[in-house]
Amino acid sequence: MTGGLVTPARDPAFPTPAAGAPRRASDWEGRRVLVVGLARSGTAAARALAERGTSVIATDRRPESDLADVDDLESRGVEVKAGKDDLSLLDRIDVVVASPGVPPTAPLLARADEKGIPVVGELELAFQLSRAPWVAITGTNGKSTTTALAGELFKATGRTTRVCGNIGVAATDEALKAPEDGVIVAEVSSFQLERVVSFRPRVAVLLNLTPDHLDRHGAIEVYAALKARVFARQAEGDLAVLNADDPGTVAWAGRFGLGAKVAYIRRGERGLAAPAEGPLAEAIAHADGAWIDREDRMVRAWEGHKDVLLPVSKLRVPGPHNVSNALAATAATLPFQAKAKDLAKALEAFPGLAHRLEPLGTLEGVAFYNDSKATNVDSMRTALAAFPGPLVVIAGGRDKKGDWAALEALASDRIGRLVLIGEAAETIARAWKRVPHVRAADLDDAAAKALAAAKELGGAPVVLSPGCASFDMFKDFEDRGERFRQAVAKLGGAR
Repeated sequence: MTGGLVTPARDPAFPTPAAGAPRRASDWEGRRVLVVGLARSGTAAARALAERGTSVIATDRRPESDLADVDDLESRGVEVKAGKDDLSLLDRIDVVVASPGVPPTAPLLARADEKGIPVVGELELAFQLSRAPWVAITGTNGKSTTTALAGELFKATGRTTRVCGNIGVAATDEALKAPEDGVIVAEVSSFQLERVVSFRPRVAVLLNLTPDHLDRHGAIEVYAALKARVFARQAEGDLAVLNADDPGTVAWAGRFGLGAKVAYIRRGERGLAAPAEGPLAEAIAHADGAWIDREDRMVRAWEGHKDVLLPVSKLRVPGPHNVSNALAATAATLPFQAKAKDLAKALEAFPGLAHRLEPLGTLEGVAFYNDSKATNVDSMRTALAAFPGPLVVIAGGRDKKGDWAALEALASDRIGRLVLIGEAAETIARAWKRVPHVRAADLDDAAAKALAAAKELGGAPVVLSPGCASFDMFKDFEDRGERFRQAVAKLGGAR
């Protein structure tokens, strides 16, 4: 991965930085900046730059009435342009800052690339303006839980910690608040990595790698190469953490190589996932990292020291995937000399996150779980594997070109009744012909039908695990999860 690039640079889904892109905080002085996209991240970027005295124009194709922070930005001297993609704005600026939600093919970004105007992402801006070391956590699934837990582990050591990124808090808002002796723990998505230039985290974690966001990136090769950017500028003094139990991750590391020291997480001392075999398997078995020993205890090892932290049974979050998340969060702390007793206490206390297999309580003997964050097929696979069957599963939404057929065997084994919603309902029904299903008009209808089916199945758990994006019916996955919570509460109130 020398030079920081891994793919054909001409792919518009994999943009390379133009010459003259800012690479440090001082490079922003005297620049005229256009911020494209005024959701959470873009607004934070515009605000941070304005506070530094930078000349900032901020634009969004949505009408001004749909934007939340226009008055605040304008009071800081930001010129806000809303309602359309005005390509003439590029004639007035030197650098573009892109919100992660804006794809590289968007008119303003594509034209800036054509004109050779540097485009950087909000994550890159936050990195350049910050002072503390970064811990960056990426992967297809489990990022938010691992990031939140890693944040709790660092806080337990007494270190000033800021948690930000794709977890729902703009990187620029939080990273700038961390002192030099603190730490920034960031959930990093492939969207954010599209526009990095000098991003070099002290620790970078890759949890897993399966196809996702192909509606934006086009091919798994592009998606994997974008993930590679989290490690691209790491050097010998940095740490890369890989999941030895995930075949995609192990194969990825073997393909691209790493410049940093490597640590591994694994759920067992034996039975490493293929294709880890021969010398690679031997290296993993003796590497620093975190794993589960033969007595079902979490163990960490770093530079010749090994500590037993706690039994796996003391973790509050359910499912083997959350054991991996806990191992990854622990491994992220390895270079920071955290005390074992502090880590154990924080691991045991962590309750999990909303919308990630979140228990919503029991109604008429039926347990309800909110897994709205399952926005792709592999995340749904994780939810199905966390429970014994039969389950009643509410699924559907906007399809992300997931491989539904690959999940049919597990679905037919675990799902007693499937309740389908949204645009992808027909796609899922066709792919899962062996799984009995019903259609629902909305989440209220889905919750009612799920409860009836669960009672027919003797009190089977109900899990909202859509396997799809939420944007066909909801603002985002949080909105979908909250609406499900309300639907379950309504069912309780009606009885």
